[in-house]
Amino acid sequence: MDLATFKNTQGPIRERYASNASAALLTLRAKGSADDAAVTCKVETGRGLALAGIHPKCGGSGLELCSGDMLLEALIACAGVSMRAAAAVLVAL
Repeated sequence: MDLATFKNTQGPIRERYASNASAALLTLRAKGSADDAAVTCKVETGRGLALAGIHPKCGGSGLELCSGDMLLEALIACAGVSMRAAAAVLVAL
C-alpha cells in the first residue's frame, strides 16, 4: 500500500475506533498440520499453504521453508510495517 492511500484510510478507521474501541479487536489465527510421512508441517496462510521443514544445516533438503527463517521474517515484517505506519501517522499530525 502506498503512503498516500494509507494516510487516507487512517482517518475513518481512527474515528470508528475512538467511538467504538471494541471495533479494533482482532483475533489472529494460524493452523498447521504435521505430515505423517515426512518431517514437514503444512501451515495455512492467508495466501495459501506454506510447507515448513528442517533447515539444510540440520539435514533438511532445502526445498521447504525453514520455520526459524519464517519466524524471523515475520518479526522483521511486523516491525518494519509497524514502524513505517507509526511514522506516517506522526508525520500527518
